[in-house]
Amino acid sequence: MNYSTIKGKHFLRAFGAILCLVVLVWVLPIASANAEDDAPDEVLTMDDIYVCLKGDDGLGELVPMHTVTSVGRENVKVRGVKSKNKLLEYTIPDELLLADGDFAALMMEADKYIGYPYVYGASNPREGFDCSGFVCWVFIHSGVYNSGRRGATGLHTLCTEVDPEDVRPGDLVFFQGTMGPDVKGITHVGIYVGNDMMIHAGDPIGFADLTEPRWQKHFFCYGRLPFEEESGDE
Repeated sequence: MNYSTIKGKHFLRAFGAILCLVVLVWVLPIASANAEDDAPDEVLTMDDIYVCLKGDDGLGELVPMHTVTSVGRENVKVRGVKSKNKLLEYTIPDELLLADGDFAALMMEADKYIGYPYVYGASNPREGFDCSGFVCWVFIHSGVYNSGRRGATGLHTLCTEVDPEDVRPGDLVFFQGTMGPDVKGITHVGIYVGNDMMIHAGDPIGFADLTEPRWQKHFFCYGRLPFEEESGDE
């Protein structure tokens, strides 16, 4: 083997090393980037998300998002009062909670009181809730909207009315005539949760099917908090 042959082999080895280095520096990062582009988008689940609720002290409370359901729940006794009526079994689809942070916050708060008894005039967990007391508590303590303590008619005055085809989870639903023919005006309110269902302070607090004849007969309107003034042309 002569000197020129040895020199040629060294040259080929050096050239090969340089070529490998080029592949490592240039080709591999491109391949890695393409792999990242091809990777499926990360999908958020209920376990990944926390909701900030307003506590009694006005400070935020982080609560892990969870499925809201009445399935397997029991009625709760409050100050010796416990509803004898059976809870309607229903589960809010998780995708509705994941789609709207305000609605999720409302339901994380409302879920705490499923099974509580209806108590006329009451508006807190220590005593129980009536329909408007429940709605006001949920909106205030979820941090979504500070309605103050109002009756059903008072809540209606805070709302922008919404057409049935435009209703969305978190809107309010109002009824009239639910307390007999002698009581005029709006007499009941609940929170719409999608799929023709509401959560409300019936007896007990729980879900109700808005397609049932009773609710169809007494339906008044849907409303959205807060009230939005229509802006005129200047």
